[in-house]
Amino acid sequence: MDTWFSAGLLPFSSLHWPNTNHEDYKNFFPNDVLETGHDILFFWVARMVMMSLALTDKLPFHTVYMHGIVRDAYGRKMSKSLGNVIDPIWMMNGITLKEMQDTLKLGNLVEKEIEKASQGMAKEYKDGIPECGADALRYGLLAYTLQGRFINLDIKRVFGWRLFCNKIWNAVKFALSNY
Repeated sequence: MDTWFSAGLLPFSSLHWPNTNHEDYKNFFPNDVLETGHDILFFWVARMVMMSLALTDKLPFHTVYMHGIVRDAYGRKMSKSLGNVIDPIWMMNGITLKEMQDTLKLGNLVEKEIEKASQGMAKEYKDGIPECGADALRYGLLAYTLQGRFINLDIKRVFGWRLFCNKIWNAVKFALSNY
């Protein structure tokens, strides 16, 4: 309850409210667009709207952009305890399996869950994650947007987009060098 209550206050409470004359409040409330997944529409977005209307008589934003929920390649919700959470930085820069497993120890998982997640990573990412680059990640996520409510993120597909982006880059370099 406390989490969702404070989340409902977020659009204006972080802008020096109730001081409605403060520059931050004047410049940033109400906002234009909220980007979110459909899974928290009721829990977070609805409360933002209700709290804003009740306490400021204004809608906190006029547009809600909803995107698909990112899941693993098998459609499972990403969870630290399953060991299937992928940091976008890992996809952009690449990471070894050992480095991925070491990150599990930085969180607050109990030893049993760390071992379980570590085994899941070892099964799924035997060689770690290859460097895909930011453009391949962006293009891959854009390609997934047609999927609908869920994005089953597969590293192999993102790596395929890396190869595609590399071909486009090489074609552009060739064309520019012969222009």
